[in-house]
Amino acid sequence: MRAPAVAAAGRSGSLALGTARAGVVMAIATFAMAGASALQAVIYLSRFGTDGRTDGFFVAFALYTTFGVFGQSVRLTAVPLLVEPDPRMTARDFARALALIALPVLLATVVFAGPLARLLAPGLTAADRSVTAAALPLLGGAMALQLWASGGATVLAIRGQFGTVAAAYIAGAVSGLVVFLSLISTAGELTLGWSMLAMAVVTCGWMLAGVLGGRSTGTTRPGVRPGHVVRDAGELLGRTVIYLAVNVLFVITLASASRSTAGDATVLSYAYLFASYLVAGTGMALGMSRIPDMTRAARTEQRALVAATVPQGFRYAILIVAPALGLLVAAGAPLIHDALPASLDAHGVATLQAFTALLAPWTVAALLVSFLLPALLATGRAGLLNALALPLLVVHVLATLAGHALLGVWGSVAGLWVAPAGFAVILLLTGAGAQSGAFARRVAADALRFMALAGA
Repeated sequence: MRAPAVAAAGRSGSLALGTARAGVVMAIATFAMAGASALQAVIYLSRFGTDGRTDGFFVAFALYTTFGVFGQSVRLTAVPLLVEPDPRMTARDFARALALIALPVLLATVVFAGPLARLLAPGLTAADRSVTAAALPLLGGAMALQLWASGGATVLAIRGQFGTVAAAYIAGAVSGLVVFLSLISTAGELTLGWSMLAMAVVTCGWMLAGVLGGRSTGTTRPGVRPGHVVRDAGELLGRTVIYLAVNVLFVITLASASRSTAGDATVLSYAYLFASYLVAGTGMALGMSRIPDMTRAARTEQRALVAATVPQGFRYAILIVAPALGLLVAAGAPLIHDALPASLDAHGVATLQAFTALLAPWTVAALLVSFLLPALLATGRAGLLNALALPLLVVHVLATLAGHALLGVWGSVAGLWVAPAGFAVILLLTGAGAQSGAFARRVAADALRFMALAGA
């Protein structure tokens, strides 16, 4: 009787070790991408500063980052459809569905770039908005390719090939940096758009090579029918729309900020990119590495899944995120000004510090959401989550309008945390049930402790 127990314990220990290693690998890849992006951001800032034209680019770039996170979320939401035994979709079905989802993105960003630019940047001048319209086709192509890359990463993660996934993202980040440095003297404010397109090409190609070079995932489905592709795409969107809603919140906030002083939208974009990369490098990275195992575990035991996975992950994340935010406010912004005085003046430094501080509550709420969503998806709560997408957007629009009416751009940014925080409370009550009180106290204590230390 003892041998099976010992074997089970050994398997459990190996699984935990493998999950931890996968989480570390994905975090390293995410922070490598963040490092390359940070270097490009600093060079971009030193070359072009902050003005109406950079605002025009970053309005389009906000759409790219929003859809990019949506694409990454496919790696969480699609796993239950692909995990064996009894997968509901093959890898080829998955690829076709992603291609169908990418079509309207390309249509909107390429064919209707002008009208979309007017929708995204209502407060910019026509000349500055022309930068938005020129950037959208580049970023739209990058969005479509990154969506496919996310699909490849999903299949590879299910196979346990996290090294291939990490290598693809790192290779893409390096390629994007090389293209950025090569074109900065000729492509102007669009340089970062070309960089994102190059990164997407390399990342997508690497992922697809890894998928095609490995074993097949799932059963085969005879024939290809348009109805099947539409149904699969609908099922993917139905499971992922909540991530799109969560991440489109910033696009709404940035549209409001475009009515402020020229350059503020650029500075806000920098602050948000910094905070969002912290969330992605901790919460999203751990969620992506654990979702296959969480899905398998949820098929036998659902009750303890949230309590067993979320609190310790949140503590690890906030331990990294809180000091990073504090460092940007206290030292990062002044250091940029000292190193690149022509790119960020004293007003820009104060604005960057204020925006980062105002984004701190959003970062805490976003971290909690990023840990709770995979756990609830693994337990089959996708329908409930997506039903909350529209209320989430409505609450955010109201908070943005109220904040802007009271305090202008500062109120718009300050209101960014309201909808995610309320959403996190609902997720907590849904996932933890009777344990939600103790759960909330534990998470709140960690958040307050580390944020207070960072503030000090």
